[in-house]
Amino acid sequence: MPRIPERWDGLNQTYFVTVVTRKRKPVFTDDALCLELQNAFKDVHKFHPFRLAALAILPDHWHALLRPYPDIIIENVVGAVKANLMKRIWKKEKRKTIWQARFIDHRIRDEDDFANHVEYIRMNPHKHGLAQESQKYKWLFIHNNPFK
Repeated sequence: MPRIPERWDGLNQTYFVTVVTRKRKPVFTDDALCLELQNAFKDVHKFHPFRLAALAILPDHWHALLRPYPDIIIENVVGAVKANLMKRIWKKEKRKTIWQARFIDHRIRDEDDFANHVEYIRMNPHKHGLAQESQKYKWLFIHNNPFK
């Protein structure tokens, strides 16, 4: 089995993150669960502050552009969002987790890389047939000015 390299965390870094549900089960087809995920982000922000530049919630995964505040590492933010959602829904779901164990992240290198990932997030719902390109997807958030 190939060894997965450890993350290299740096201060003041923006990350493109993909978090997938266990066995790609489409759990985010329910608006109430999508709202719970949004609320999990809000709760986690209080303890592991971060900037959220973009977020797309799709049936079996979500993508985000996150910038943890100094001294906060990306693993803590993503892990806390996953755990917070599970705590919120455990009574309804009665299962240990809805998540795959790991998540994928990419450190944003420059403004072009950032713009490309914002566009990827914007187009992802259309790519998966969840909305037409001219339509606004209900569970897509892109901050107008992510650096202020």
